[in-house]
Amino acid sequence: MRKVQIPPERRKFSLFTLHSSLLILIITLCACDPERIYESNIAISSQGWHRSEIARFTVEITDTINPCNIFINVRNNNNFQYMDLWLFVDVHSPLGFVERDTVRIILADHRGRWIGHGLGSKFNNRIFLRRNVLFPTAGTYIFEYEQAMRDELLIGIEDIGLRIERVEVK
Repeated sequence: MRKVQIPPERRKFSLFTLHSSLLILIITLCACDPERIYESNIAISSQGWHRSEIARFTVEITDTINPCNIFINVRNNNNFQYMDLWLFVDVHSPLGFVERDTVRIILADHRGRWIGHGLGSKFNNRIFLRRNVLFPTAGTYIFEYEQAMRDELLIGIEDIGLRIERVEVK
């Protein structure tokens, strides 16, 4: 039996193709999130989050039978000077009703250590806004976040987001 020599150029190409295929497979598997109905994050200016700036998320809801969990996503950095973040959250229903909540999100423990997951100086948190929600009407819902801190310009919040997911049936 005769051995076949593969030229070095073809070996690199084959190795590159293999690594590319594995990378695409990993990305595809990680992107698969069957519980997620909606998720979006809005980047906050590096200059800060001004009190008058509203983060707005428009969500099309079609399922009024199965319960959902609603989360607020927050990414902060070490420049955030507080333990918690206060938000005014308005939810506009398709029928024109507006519900307002004042929400406290704890980002650090009593010793000042950040609670979220992160590397370096950036930390991510996913906080329950509401559990087991049944949307009463199908249609377009608008979620609005307004920072409710005492600072006119809030430094250290990098992203703010909304996630709606199906409640896992066990």
